[in-house]
Amino acid sequence: MDTMTIIWIIVAIVVVLAVAALLIAASRKRNERRHREADSIRAKAQEQTSVVEKREALAEETAANARKAQAEAEAKAAEAKRLQVDAQTHQNTATTSRDDLKQEWKRADELDPEVKATGAASNDARTTDARTTDARAADARTTDGGPANARTDGTSSTNTHGAHAKPTDTSAT
Repeated sequence: MDTMTIIWIIVAIVVVLAVAALLIAASRKRNERRHREADSIRAKAQEQTSVVEKREALAEETAANARKAQAEAEAKAAEAKRLQVDAQTHQNTATTSRDDLKQEWKRADELDPEVKATGAASNDARTTDARTTDARAADARTTDGGPANARTDGTSSTNTHGAHAKPTDTSAT
């Protein structure tokens, strides 16, 4: 081997080593830059973590408030339903009582000889009370959506006397 060949081999080895060293240095530099970039992204993500946790807490609190409001609304609806049933029961009882009272008035009118002779009812207060009761019954029908004077046996009656009608003696004694 001559010296020139040895020199070219040594130069080639040095060039290959220099290129390898440059490639290794460039790779390390690139890795270092990527590591810094990753650290920067992690720092930003850490900052966003607290914001996201606050948003999650707010979302959970809002959902809890919504559930509470829904439960309150359901309780109010149940109470309203119960009160409607109570009101309907009271209305039915009042209507039945009114019908019974009407029968009593009718029976009294049938027994009273003066009413039979004149053909007029013995108590004018009944007709005044009837108008008041009819207005209340109409109001109850429009509010509840059902007949205010419906009986539980499926029949209905009309209110012709007021709920507070009391027999009064208007005849001179």
